[in-house]
Amino acid sequence: MMARKKRKKTYYPIGRKEFLFNVVSLLLVIGVGVYFGARSYYYYGKQNIKMRQEEQTLNGTMLSLNSIVQDGNGLHQDTEGYYFKGKVSNNYVRFANRNFRIIEVLNDGSVRMVTDDIVAEFMWGEESSYQSSNLHLWLTKSDSSPSGVYYDTLPNPNKFLVQTSYTEDQLLDSKVSSSTIEYQDYVTALSIHDYVRAGGQDSYFNIGKYFWLLGLDKDNSNLYVEPDGSVFSAAFDEAYGVRAVITLKANLAITGGDGSAQNPFVIDQGEDTNYVNQFVRLGTDIYKVFGDKDGVLSLSLAGYLTISSEIYVSPYSNSNTYFDSSRRDHLAYFLNSTYLNSLSYASLLRDTVFYLGEVSSDTGLLYSNIYQNTGVYKIGLLNVFDYNVNSSLDNYFLINTTSTVGSMGYVYRANGLLEEAHVSEAKHVVLVVSIDRNLISGGTGSLKDPFLVPISFNT
Repeated sequence: MMARKKRKKTYYPIGRKEFLFNVVSLLLVIGVGVYFGARSYYYYGKQNIKMRQEEQTLNGTMLSLNSIVQDGNGLHQDTEGYYFKGKVSNNYVRFANRNFRIIEVLNDGSVRMVTDDIVAEFMWGEESSYQSSNLHLWLTKSDSSPSGVYYDTLPNPNKFLVQTSYTEDQLLDSKVSSSTIEYQDYVTALSIHDYVRAGGQDSYFNIGKYFWLLGLDKDNSNLYVEPDGSVFSAAFDEAYGVRAVITLKANLAITGGDGSAQNPFVIDQGEDTNYVNQFVRLGTDIYKVFGDKDGVLSLSLAGYLTISSEIYVSPYSNSNTYFDSSRRDHLAYFLNSTYLNSLSYASLLRDTVFYLGEVSSDTGLLYSNIYQNTGVYKIGLLNVFDYNVNSSLDNYFLINTTSTVGSMGYVYRANGLLEEAHVSEAKHVVLVVSIDRNLISGGTGSLKDPFLVPISFNT
């Protein structure tokens, strides 16, 4: 056989135009790769920065630290957002010098919270509607005057809060029937909807005290919680504790904390703070601030008057209040004469208007009744509708009586149940005084390091 000849390869040289086209194409491909790679890196970096920033906000931190659970204790999800259910212990927040518990993180990032403890004790009022109640007037600002006692304790609330949406629902056979009418306020009461959804008796809402719930039973009577966490209907003249609900704006920065009771998340308020809920030392006495307004601090003693083993509120007089300093047999006279003169800081105390009106009158159990009578003293007592910062103190008289025809006064109980007692009974006494804010110098405001008044003022 004849050998096959090898075919000679033929080379076709690339023309100049083809070469330039290939080079340009290659550079274009490289350029596109670099461009989109750089964009990806840039936006990935921005996303990471955004995620890190969100983790430093209250809503971002809560969602990053908690896994969603389908059942039992923990963070659950529904159409509104993410809510806590059961016996949780990592939803504490420190805001405005007081502790709250997170109820839910809404889809828009805002955070709804409830006070960890009761902040007052008083009657709902004679109308079952929340909009007509003492709670509504006391908690938030409205067109009615006076209003918003609790709202006024918050520093610059419009900077930190959005309005809280709520409905006045009914509890029917242990199930909540939701109302279609929605309201909005900056501060509200804890609702039956939130209480039941979180597990009620077996939830973090159960604090072992009496307190009101925003809601109605099948007979349109109001609802309250017993110390064991069970829910009952209330009579119109009963008085229980109040817990405030607020909603923080989305993406508020936090300065630390892990959400525990010992180390709550702390909202960064910058310079927007006040002295409410902080401690002040006057002489050897420690007071707690319950009001900070117009340069004046309202203080209640962080303990009981101990000048004698028993302090009696004297028998009722013919005047319309038992706190009467013109009567030598009255507590008011003793506090504003003998006791006042014994204080090293007496000259620092301001003349203060105390609201002495009777809660129960011909106009019903109205919040505004107490403003119908006043007295000006250096030393007084808390009234029924004062913001209470010493919720652990127990069994002490408030300054208001129940009616003009009897001699019964109101007694604050630490369990959230406001009681009545004859004014001749022996009860604790918690003093109330006022000082100018600018007297404060030194201290951090904690119980261990209270704000101080320089000794040079104690003359």
